[in-house]
Amino acid sequence: MRYVGKPIPRFEDLPILYGGARYVDDIEIPGVLYAGFVRSPYAHARVKRVDASEALATPGVVAVFTPESGRPFDFAPGGKVRYQGEAVAMVVAADRYKLYDALEKVYVDYEPLPAVVDPIRAMEPGAPLVEESLGTNISHVEEMRAGDAETALRASDRTVEEVLTIQRIIPSAMEPRGVLAIYDGKSLTVYDSTQKPHIAKREIAASLDLPLSAVRVIQPYVGGAFGSKIQIYPEEIRVAAAAYALRRPVRWTATRSEDFKSATHGRAIILRYKAGFTRDGVLRAIKGEVIADAGAYDWGGRYLAETAAEMLPGPYRVKDLDLRAISVLTNKAPLGPYRGAGRPEATFFIERIMDLIADETGLDPVEVRRRNLVERAPYENPFGLRYDSGEYLEGLAKGIEALGYYELIRQAEAEKSRGKILGVGLSYYIEITTYGHEVAVIRAEPDGSFLVALGIAPHGQGDATAIAQLVADELGVPMEKIRVVWGDTDLVPDGLGTDGSRSVTAGGSAAILAARRLKEELAKAAEALLGTPVEYKDGVFYGGGKSISIGEVVEAVYRGKAKANLEVTEVYRARSTFPYGVYVAVVELDPETGVVKPVLVRSYDDVGQVVNPLLAAGQVHGGVLQAIGQALYEEAIYDQDGNLLTPNFAFYNVPTAAEAPRYEVHFAENPHKSEHPTGTKGIGEAPTVATTPAVVRAVEDAIRRAGGRARFRGTPIRPEDVLRALGRL
Repeated sequence: MRYVGKPIPRFEDLPILYGGARYVDDIEIPGVLYAGFVRSPYAHARVKRVDASEALATPGVVAVFTPESGRPFDFAPGGKVRYQGEAVAMVVAADRYKLYDALEKVYVDYEPLPAVVDPIRAMEPGAPLVEESLGTNISHVEEMRAGDAETALRASDRTVEEVLTIQRIIPSAMEPRGVLAIYDGKSLTVYDSTQKPHIAKREIAASLDLPLSAVRVIQPYVGGAFGSKIQIYPEEIRVAAAAYALRRPVRWTATRSEDFKSATHGRAIILRYKAGFTRDGVLRAIKGEVIADAGAYDWGGRYLAETAAEMLPGPYRVKDLDLRAISVLTNKAPLGPYRGAGRPEATFFIERIMDLIADETGLDPVEVRRRNLVERAPYENPFGLRYDSGEYLEGLAKGIEALGYYELIRQAEAEKSRGKILGVGLSYYIEITTYGHEVAVIRAEPDGSFLVALGIAPHGQGDATAIAQLVADELGVPMEKIRVVWGDTDLVPDGLGTDGSRSVTAGGSAAILAARRLKEELAKAAEALLGTPVEYKDGVFYGGGKSISIGEVVEAVYRGKAKANLEVTEVYRARSTFPYGVYVAVVELDPETGVVKPVLVRSYDDVGQVVNPLLAAGQVHGGVLQAIGQALYEEAIYDQDGNLLTPNFAFYNVPTAAEAPRYEVHFAENPHKSEHPTGTKGIGEAPTVATTPAVVRAVEDAIRRAGGRARFRGTPIRPEDVLRALGRL
């Protein structure tokens, strides 16, 4: 009876596939009120006056909250709005129709101000200031130095200077954000489409000056997030505050365009750099600036810039670096984590540099990487990150062989003679996953089954199935006896939620340790019942020629025949892990239109113990497609006045099933397990980290095969970019 390592289908799927899953907007509460927000049409403006009198006179309107309402309804801080879509007032009404009528009747007197949308322009003297009190748009600068970059650059055979850009992306979860808050006179219950219910609980309690014990946050089914629901938004606080103030249930569900304008965006990072390398392809030094377009509030820009800089060396031996991680305010929606959060950006930058070295020296891209790779871990990168374990040189060789990289190149050459233009690209990645503490509670039920409550908050990943596998193996009982629940702050006292590819590693480790402690408790009871020391195997305690099942021990404790704690709580402090691997992409190019179609992505990941290969492959599939979106299709576009020109799916292009490539997923046969009880390293973000640079290189390769030449310094690659490279535009 061994479940870990087996491709067991997710038990979370049944309610989703048969319509039984309830999302925030599905939850029906008698007497619920509907909240909506008046949002600024300007990216930058003074809010001179808000007149809600006509809205308040509208039948069905219960309340209007404005900047004058005070905390936590603190709209327009500093008396102005800083991005298009920022809320300036909140209306609460008896139904949605009356709500939207009333929203149009709130009068706001704006004084438009000049906007700044380009982060490079925003750093220049004289640029409009997003936050006047700072006296600058540079929100934060972190100096990150290792070795002597200037000396290493001077000693290099060749140097290159350029700017690499990654566009702003909208996470585009299927389910927009939503909140339902209910106050019963004693406690406040908040249903929240979030990745972090316990963090939401703390923020709501603090904002309303309530004890934590008076606030319960429930995460129902969540229709995607990808980092956009990590942030605890002002809307969550304000809806909870309205329910508390009005003593009525209040709900809010964002429209699609509302979510596009006011939820956090991702990526939006620039690298301005100078690199030096030897004539035989060894990278010597990098000096430059990692610049995050933080948007109107620095909710995530600082973290993302620093992470991208910290991980920029990747798996390579370069020791001499001089980087400035800069977070810059602009009049756009705030920047936040998006699947990978700094690591895809770092990998894109360093892999573009590796490909540049290959082009400049004429060396094979694989050989360039081989000459630069750290041989193995443990290894401390120049900025002090401790890579836990791995055979990086060996991983490159195994990955190239498993993925058939050179065979794909031969196939592309053969197809050229038949008039089909293919391109092949590769990338090598290392990323950082897992952080912080996590909590698990396990309770033995009277019938010998077990309830596991988790502080993580999965939202489609299938983590509950994986953790049931881990706990079932630890307890030696059938998986059917394990029920895993999550997303309810009343069931588990704390947790950091789900992000950073940490859920199975941190949450699963907490669950394993809780199961071990429970076994120890039950072993004491078994020894008392059998009158002899016991050993445990596959759900049975043995001792003195007798045996008793774990279920019988639990039942005896419930009946008072023995004593044991039947519910234990475990807090686990996680350390970072470092998955790594190789990705290869194949694209097909139409030279007449410039259209690029992804054909195939093959992946080779060393992510430690693979608890459930089916779930892990699913993570690769989704992450690859999102990375393809970054490489070829997606971009949040603002005009010079800060108007979002891509406010919904009519204008914002996400890849669909028609753009999906064929997937071939490989995991290391003898993976380097992490130091955690699970042995895992995390797989949720690796494909978004690794795929984009492989696709970009594949497009360059296809253009070369079609007779052109290209060096792409940013994403997305548009058909017109391809046609220019082919000399046809």
